[in-house]
Amino acid sequence: MSTLVIIGSAKAKPGKADEFRAVLRSLLLPTLAEEGCLRYEMNESEDGQSWVFTELWESRALWDRHMESPQLARYKAVVEDLSEYWTIFRGHMVRPGL
Repeated sequence: MSTLVIIGSAKAKPGKADEFRAVLRSLLLPTLAEEGCLRYEMNESEDGQSWVFTELWESRALWDRHMESPQLARYKAVVEDLSEYWTIFRGHMVRPGL
């Protein structure tokens, strides 16, 4: 089984950055406590309008469970009002010699 890599990026709608940031920050601790979460980092752009999340998960099944979690349900309920876009890259680590 290979480690699942997730890279998510988002940009706030004009005037929504503070509210969007608060929603994104609310995901950090609950997600880090979830089974299978190896890394969950929120990185903010210098202008405070965009974010990149880097995540490592033990498996796709555990990430799928995360995507159905209560904190993600709350996020999904407000994301369209707060963000210009949200993208997700899913892949696997490529290690030397493998």
